[in-house]
Amino acid sequence: MELKDSQLFKKAERITSKLLIDRLFEGEGTSSMTVFPFRVVYMRIPKKDVPVSILVSVPKKRFHNAVDRNRMKRLIREAYRRQKHILWSSMSDTDDGYAIAFICISSKLCSYQVVYKSMNKVLNRLAQEE
Repeated sequence: MELKDSQLFKKAERITSKLLIDRLFEGEGTSSMTVFPFRVVYMRIPKKDVPVSILVSVPKKRFHNAVDRNRMKRLIREAYRRQKHILWSSMSDTDDGYAIAFICISSKLCSYQVVYKSMNKVLNRLAQEE
């Protein structure tokens, strides 16, 4: 990954395919872990343009106001964007990639520091699995 691209979060890094989303949540070949404030569902996929694609979900059941849902999604995306190099560097020599879904399980808006630390734990665990 080039230095200029290391901090970007491009559209290719987002999971937009309905088929891939369905496969991710069906349970075949998927794994999950819980690191407060989110549950992480992930699976191995063939690497295409980028080694890791993510999906961020904040349920309306937990955050009734759209403003709070959008803020939580923004915090999760920002924490991932700033630390994705942890996972990307461990996957540079493999042909597989990850499809990862971050699902918020907290019912209260968390601070950026909490989200950042949790994201660090998740990405380090996934990098060690590699």
